[in-house]
Amino acid sequence: MSKKNSNVLKNRNNELTSLLFGSPFKNKTKTTRSFSERVKTKQITSDKNNENSKINIKSNKQLTPAWFDEDDDDFNDFNNDDQRLNNQEKTNEENSTTKTKKKTQTLKGEKITINQNLAKTNEIKKPQRKWAKIKNKDKTKTNQDLLANQTSTSSSLLRLSKKLPKKMISLTKLKDLNWQSKNTSVITSVDFHPGGEICSVGSSDRTLRLFQCDGVKNTMLKKITFSDLPIKESKFCLNGEQIICAGDRQHMYIYDLRSDNVSKITQLMNKKIDQLKSFCVSDPLKLICLVDVSGSILMIDQRSKQWVKDLVPPMPAEAISFVPNTNKLISTGKSGEILVWDVRNRQCIDKFEDIGVMNSTSIAASGNLKYYATGSTSGVVTVWNAKKREPLKSLMNLTTNSNLLQFNHDSQMLMMASSEKKNALRFVHIPSFTVFSNFPDPQTYVNKVTSFNISNDSTKIVIGNNAGNVYLYRNVYYQKW
Repeated sequence: MSKKNSNVLKNRNNELTSLLFGSPFKNKTKTTRSFSERVKTKQITSDKNNENSKINIKSNKQLTPAWFDEDDDDFNDFNNDDQRLNNQEKTNEENSTTKTKKKTQTLKGEKITINQNLAKTNEIKKPQRKWAKIKNKDKTKTNQDLLANQTSTSSSLLRLSKKLPKKMISLTKLKDLNWQSKNTSVITSVDFHPGGEICSVGSSDRTLRLFQCDGVKNTMLKKITFSDLPIKESKFCLNGEQIICAGDRQHMYIYDLRSDNVSKITQLMNKKIDQLKSFCVSDPLKLICLVDVSGSILMIDQRSKQWVKDLVPPMPAEAISFVPNTNKLISTGKSGEILVWDVRNRQCIDKFEDIGVMNSTSIAASGNLKYYATGSTSGVVTVWNAKKREPLKSLMNLTTNSNLLQFNHDSQMLMMASSEKKNALRFVHIPSFTVFSNFPDPQTYVNKVTSFNISNDSTKIVIGNNAGNVYLYRNVYYQKW
């Protein structure tokens, strides 16, 4: 054997040993190649060596393995199965995504997916607890409906309000409304804008002030001085676009909030209004009613500011009030009887009286149309059943003229006061007709209350007194601002 052939054999032996057992000079690494692959690589390396040694070997002649190991087939089957499983998982994922998108079922007329169907079957097997269910009675409401509910009227607020607890009322005192510009005379009138963010303050020093009622800054927005009108009453009208101011004069003033103009009304069919007894405004009816010195009730149109009609009671009227959300007006006087007027037909439609009370000086009607309240010079406040025309309760907590009365928006509270005695202010719970015992407390001093007003949502209460102060309170039982 030549040296070249011996070298070739040695090289083949080295390659075979390195393939089977690994090279002794290199780091041993695990291989996952099959035996046939190893033979192919051995064939390629042997061909290269043959070319170098110039030995011609036929390309189609394959070397046979020296032995056959049965475990190699198991190893090959394992690799093939692993690849097959991977490919099958990918195809299954693709098929499942397409099937879940396309596959739907119909149940009770509604088109639902398989996931929803499974959720319903789970609900049948494991029903949801009653306390965890979300109540959504009207699913057809849009965002516009929800926004409309935010600007609801007093009738819708009545449905949303909660029950007011008895015995104790929780009022939080805020910064005085007119702390920036304090009045120097008696506060004769306070009134909230229908939106509740602005409050007007009229006083006998011939000034009308507008304040932003936020409870923090209470910024004064406007100050108007009337040279010839000590203000006795000031009310918002035309849905808050104007303020009408009246007093013991033959004329009135109108302040327009949009145009920032003041106009004077002098022609009222030569009616004598040099002594104003009572004053009320109805935006739905577009009417202004006032009681003159003779006891007649003057009806004035809000838009034209022209006299419309006189309502003449059998006995001179002392106080009047519109019944909310109706075309009715109620009046009372020295006789103690209550007259119910239809302002559209301009006639009296009902009459009832309290035998035990005379000289009524104030009157109010509740928003739920169930109650009337009258105040008298003796301080007795009588609450009436409006439908049955009978007195329900006589409140004797005031001992002087109870000339100020007002129900709140949901008719759960009645506010009453007397301007002739200090701290003569009370809040009455309706329908229990009990007075809240904790207001005013010994630390509360409101002096002589000359005017008060409750906002349309009952969250704010303003109280004016004879010293020129306007106190602002928040009722925590109603919606906070």
